[in-house]
Amino acid sequence: MNRKRRWMAFGVIGVAAAVVVGAAVATVTPMVLTDTHPSGGPANEVRLRVVRSEFVPSDDQPTFSSGWHHHPGPVIFQVQEGRFRITQGPPCHATILGPGETYIETPELPVLAEAKQAAKWTTTFILAANKPLLSAENDPC
Repeated sequence: MNRKRRWMAFGVIGVAAAVVVGAAVATVTPMVLTDTHPSGGPANEVRLRVVRSEFVPSDDQPTFSSGWHHHPGPVIFQVQEGRFRITQGPPCHATILGPGETYIETPELPVLAEAKQAAKWTTTFILAANKPLLSAENDPC
């Protein structure tokens, strides 16, 4: 009987730990809706990639930041849920976007997307098939 209680205690502790870890880890879940050249392609072909993403905050990561980066082609950023602060620069003016709003990122200019709450958005990349989707940048502001 004592052995049975010990295994039940381990089971309860294991389930509790899994719930705590699941609740503590923030996630950004991307889902690729279309990608015309997922493995790259010739420089003279256009790549169109559409990604729908969702951010779920947690205690250890209550906010979202894309980090400063740039894209080699235009990017269309559309918000479905939540609010975003988009900063592109220089000149580093921030734009606040809410549900139903769109921002078109200028190619090669550093950009930063931030959210302070749960959010859902769609990103449409338009670039040469042989270019990377994005490259990291230093803060220009």
